[in-house]
Amino acid sequence: MVNKVFKSVVLILMIVGIFLGVSITIKKEIPEREKRELEAKILNMIQEKSADVTSFYTYGRAFNINGKISNIKKDNFEGAKLVITDGVDYENVYNVNYSFEENNLIFSSDVEINSGIIIDDLKACEYYILLRLKLNNSAEPKYYSFINNSELSNIDYYTVTDEGTNKKAKIEFLEKDYNNSKYNILKMSIENSELPEEVYDIVIDAGHGGKDTGERSGAQTEADITLDYAKLLKSRLEENGYKVKLTRDDENSDKYTDINMYDKEGRITLACESKAKLMLSFHINNGVKGLKGLEIYAPSKSNLDFAKDMANKIKEYSNISYSNNNSFKKADGVYVRNFTKSVIKDYENTANKKGYEPYNITADTPYLYTIREVGGIATGAYVDGRNEIYSKNEYYNTNQGIECYQIELGYIKTDLNIITEEKENYIRGIVEAVQNNF
Repeated sequence: MVNKVFKSVVLILMIVGIFLGVSITIKKEIPEREKRELEAKILNMIQEKSADVTSFYTYGRAFNINGKISNIKKDNFEGAKLVITDGVDYENVYNVNYSFEENNLIFSSDVEINSGIIIDDLKACEYYILLRLKLNNSAEPKYYSFINNSELSNIDYYTVTDEGTNKKAKIEFLEKDYNNSKYNILKMSIENSELPEEVYDIVIDAGHGGKDTGERSGAQTEADITLDYAKLLKSRLEENGYKVKLTRDDENSDKYTDINMYDKEGRITLACESKAKLMLSFHINNGVKGLKGLEIYAPSKSNLDFAKDMANKIKEYSNISYSNNNSFKKADGVYVRNFTKSVIKDYENTANKKGYEPYNITADTPYLYTIREVGGIATGAYVDGRNEIYSKNEYYNTNQGIECYQIELGYIKTDLNIITEEKENYIRGIVEAVQNNF
């Protein structure tokens, strides 16, 4: 009797196991079938001809793409948009800049380098990125996908930590065979994921260090003050769930000089290795007599909302004033400093004297290296080793840029008491601004 019961139980468990196995298999197959159907839907939408991509990148939390599409006549053209869709119930449309060179439509989605497709706002799903053109001779818009004709690689991007969770976005160009033709597609696949050990949300840079003390007032140095700020900000951001890296701390400060920022253990290299989305660099101004107040330097060609929010929050919680410096000013406490024509000429003269090809610097190139060199191609990073004073920035041509802001806490001659006594208030304002925007 016992044997019969035992055999019956075993048989029931086997049947249940088989049923569950089949159910799991079916559950796994259905999404794959749906994916294939969605992909077929997208391939049916797009033209066989693709838009040629000349550059694409992530900067901060944003994705942007630039390129051209041939044989588009200007007098037959009405408009262009960038589209991201999951093929089911999600679609978002973005403006693009465009111009014509003969019958080539030149397009760029980076109206602002930290705008564009905000990856962190997307749910875990598979998306297709398309160029939508409206032409006079067609009642319906035409959709084009993209082929990567740049030397840039596909991107693995990790979102900023949000309530302890992250997502990984794989941005890749693929070639598909469909209906006896070859199609190129640009796909963004997003899945829930933990951050790898080497990837961070935010990197904080304490300006100067080691023999490079920066500005000085009596026994107090810029390097010491900025390190105190960096350590406190790291602590406060970590309390709010962010994963944070310092470029300089108590252990490595003595190694820093004013020219080793691109070395293996230099601040730019350490920052870029982190694949952070945001970098904040602390400094203190010297300046001429009469200047005072807070200055936040932002990347050129960027949306200034975060910089404005940060300046306003610091001003709200501390007694620091907005700077009265009007050079490079864009808003109260917010500045964008690029290379000027005269400085570009000086750099060209230096290159000619030392026998290397001048860097490709324009009036849109950020002057401050902390902002420029961690942003990669989005900010025109250029330190490639030709000037032998500096090591090569191994990340100068990366298409995964960190959105960086340089915070000049004030002027050492006029604001030192506020800077040293109201550190907690500054940090409170910065943390709130980060939470509002990242």
